[in-house]
Amino acid sequence: MSYGFSRFYSNVVQSFKSGNYDNGLKALMSYRVYRTTAASFRKIYNMIVPVLDKIISSSTSSGVIDQYQRALFRLNVILEYQKNRGVIDEDLANGIKQALDEIRNARDPQQARRLAETLRDSLDAFLAYVIYSSKRGEEEWL
Repeated sequence: MSYGFSRFYSNVVQSFKSGNYDNGLKALMSYRVYRTTAASFRKIYNMIVPVLDKIISSSTSSGVIDQYQRALFRLNVILEYQKNRGVIDEDLANGIKQALDEIRNARDPQQARRLAETLRDSLDAFLAYVIYSSKRGEEEWL
């Protein structure tokens, strides 16, 4: 599915995917959100990360992709709903959805794991460099 151009996906996720972490971090340092609050991102983050962690830590080589198809699809639907409610910025939501679709459409379990790791790294970095840095002192994350 095509979501149009997403700066988050193109500049952050793709940089991390190719191992160019410095460029991804530079992109994050200039990335701005206008609707996404710390609380709203935290709720979304807390829904996505457990699914990604299960994919990443899955020890079985068969069925990893099939096992998480519905969960990845549901996350996509939730992101679309939150985007339409104005809870999360469109660019961010579309970028995360694009990365989730990429995991869901992975050809093999190892590829799905690598893509899940990339999205996890991207979300963690977004949390640290965009949300937490702009909300310093408002919420404690750890």
